[in-house]
Parts: sequence; C-alpha cells; structure tokens
Amino acid sequence: MRVFTHSLLAALAAPLIAAFTIDVPTNPTAGEVTEINWTFTDRDPPTFSLFLTNASNHFDLKAFIGNNLQTDLGQIHTLLPATLRPAEGYSLHVVNATNVDWVLAASPAFAIAAPAS
Repeated sequence: MRVFTHSLLAALAAPLIAAFTIDVPTNPTAGEVTEINWTFTDRDPPTFSLFLTNASNHFDLKAFIGNNLQTDLGQIHTLLPATLRPAEGYSLHVVNATNVDWVLAASPAFAIAAPAS
C-alpha cells in the first residue's frame, strides 16, 4: 500500500512541475548569431535567465545569454561571444530569473564551431 501511495503522490505532483525544454542552438559558432528555441507550458514562469556552460570543463559558466527573457517568445537570436573556444560539451541552462540556483531546464550537449576564416 505504501508503494502505491508514493506512486500516486508522484503522479499527482507531476503536472505541477515546470515543463520547460530547450533545444540545441542552430549552427552555434563563436562570434556569430545563433537561434535558440524552447517550449514551455502555462506552469512555467513568465521570465527566465539563460546561461551557457561547458560540462567538459566542470560546468564552467561561459556566457550569460540573457536575463528576464520572455518565456512566451519561444525563441531568441543572440550573438555568441567570439571568445568561446570551439569545443564539444556546451549546454544551455534555463534558470529562474530571481533564483539562479533553480534550474528549469538544460539543453542536450552540443559543440560550438570556430568562426569561418
């Protein structure tokens, strides 16, 4: 009975959890504009902050992409810093705009390419 109760509580709580998802950016290249898309539900906060990290370097913060981004936009176009090292293992993190410790979503890992010469 106890297992059933825990399962029932988990099932009832699931719809209360934010459902943000964030996609891998379109052709991410250092120093160039990229498109970032996300999906959301009405349970997600109206604004959020967006960070770029690199998991292969101990979750190093590489760039602050934006603060108080409007959730209902569903996408932004942003200039990636030219100082980013071309590498694998980058990830975008959607965080609560007023509490950066509250991670709402993270993208799959992706690579950032070097700019064309």
